Amino acid sequence: MKKSLAVLTAAAGFALATPASAIVVGGIDFGVLGEAPNNTHLETATLAQTFITDNGQNATAYGFITSVNGDTSYCANNGSCGLFYVANFNNSQNFSSTYVEFTSATIDVYFADDASLNLLDQDSAANLALIQSMTPWATLSGHANLGGGAAPNAVVNGAGTLTGATLSGSGFGLLDVTGGLAEVVSFLDSDGIPDAAGGFADIAYTASFNNEVLNPFDIANGLAEGCADGSAAVGAWCYQGTSNLRGDTTIAQVPAPAPLALLAIGLFGLGLVSRARKA
Repeated sequence: MKKSLAVLTAAAGFALATPASAIVVGGIDFGVLGEAPNNTHLETATLAQTFITDNGQNATAYGFITSVNGDTSYCANNGSCGLFYVANFNNSQNFSSTYVEFTSATIDVYFADDASLNLLDQDSAANLALIQSMTPWATLSGHANLGGGAAPNAVVNGAGTLTGATLSGSGFGLLDVTGGLAEVVSFLDSDGIPDAAGGFADIAYTASFNNEVLNPFDIANGLAEGCADGSAAVGAWCYQGTSNLRGDTTIAQVPAPAPLALLAIGLFGLGLVSRARKA
């Protein structure tokens, strides 16, 4: 009896002193930045993307999210888990040797129990199938009104050197959280990124890329043919690089136990201890 009461009393004191924990959503630890006053988040990722040559075409990209708010060990249970994604950028328009826009986009983010998967151990076709077999985590859809001279219906654009033997560029897009695990949607659906028409998106997407193909299996299996000499066809896996997903977060305000209530628990425990001693 005395031991149980002592544990209760100690627990009350511990509850008063314990700091808030990091923010964990859908098995992913967003760390101290996830609970910062401005509630920002930033995910960095690898990028592999297909080549396009004209209007009315689609591009596919995929990769591994390497860090969440600067932490490469973002698995909440300290195990080996990771986030992977597949992106589809559809209906290219205003294509030129230096610029392109897409009028729709979807990025599907997937959760895997194994973060040690190496996307350079097989070709891009196999990587797509592998990622899409994982557990769906979040779906992001294109948000129009990018600004910066882009057409109002564009949701993603790219600029740089987009034709020739030496390709390089950068991309920008706006995205809304439209599906996924309920807690992930609630956390990321914060309307924190302003668009050019007075509205708000959830996430800003940026990317940088060139045609230095990294995947040896894409080269060996003919999936990157022509990428090095400017003769690549639509759909070749020419682009390699990095991408970022940046946005604000919405943290559900769960009331913490009031200090007076915790103090009452502690006093109640002390009272029981006192009674036990008198008995």
